[in-house]
Amino acid sequence: MPALPGRPVGGIGIPFKGLSRLRVLDFSKLLPGPYATQILADMGCRVTRVELPYFGDLARELPPKIDGVGATYWMVNQGKKQLCFDFRKPPGQRRLQALIRKADVLVEGFRPGLMDRIGFGFAQARRLNPKLIYCSITGFNPEGDWGRKAGHDLNFLAVSGFLGMGDSEGRIAFPSAQVGDLNASMAAVSGILAALLERQDTGRGRHVRISATDALHSWLAIGLGHLRATGEDPSLGRHWWNGAQPFYRLYETQDGRKIAVGAVEKGFAIALLDALGRGELRDLADDPMANAERLSAELGKVFASASFAEWERRLASRDFCVTPVYNLSEAVAFLSRRNRNAVRAKAPNRKPIAKARE
Repeated sequence: MPALPGRPVGGIGIPFKGLSRLRVLDFSKLLPGPYATQILADMGCRVTRVELPYFGDLARELPPKIDGVGATYWMVNQGKKQLCFDFRKPPGQRRLQALIRKADVLVEGFRPGLMDRIGFGFAQARRLNPKLIYCSITGFNPEGDWGRKAGHDLNFLAVSGFLGMGDSEGRIAFPSAQVGDLNASMAAVSGILAALLERQDTGRGRHVRISATDALHSWLAIGLGHLRATGEDPSLGRHWWNGAQPFYRLYETQDGRKIAVGAVEKGFAIALLDALGRGELRDLADDPMANAERLSAELGKVFASASFAEWERRLASRDFCVTPVYNLSEAVAFLSRRNRNAVRAKAPNRKPIAKARE
């Protein structure tokens, strides 16, 4: 594999002192596990990817490609060592046993039971290394009826309640990012770091189990709170957080682009009304939901009166939680521009994907 440049934007990007002593073995594929170990690598951990020669990561082949490597793989496997050998056969098993004895963390994303069957489940790995933090990432709860059921991000979003809540008009939006997968990644990183901290006191490792569906469900704190408090499924109603509140929704510009209004606090809402020349509506900000129809109509007219570029210009110096909705290329330019001082102070990370070595 050719050496690839580092990711241009994103990630932690700041190695933390002492984490370079930690060795992480990564047996995962596609997005949840690799993104989690990418964060650990960004933090300074020494991450080694281990793949079977005949059962590699599909992300390598997914188009589009960068220098012959799938762009997804490229984005989440920077600065990691690469090893490819058959750890199902005796020579490879001995090699893997040696790696596990030296490791601090092991991350795997196979279906429940597969690592046990080949001799490297948590119980077997712990016998080799009692201090090992062993993280398993699954789609569904491995102890439930769907423990071994196949699934991808969209399936986790669907059954967790994330998709079903929809917006205030009952519409379900197809997500533009793999929210379920990436939430599982962040839950895995949190669990691993907590287990490492615990190990300082106990001297022992532990099994960190992450279900993408369960982790995603836990994100629905506002909707679940509503359900518990009222007994009403929030999917069936109009609420401040799903687009019904006139100061917390999207508005369309003259040329069909979108502006994001998040002026939930009364002070921000009044400042927005004044800036838009609608100060006569100030009293309605006392109870935006009760006055949602009129406020939404008035704000919609104002935002539709000018182009996206004009609103971008007008909003640049304003501070009342209103922003343009950028497409991805615009967001990259915006973030790069805002971080230009940091970029000048420190050259961009061009750390390649390391060649396979012990």
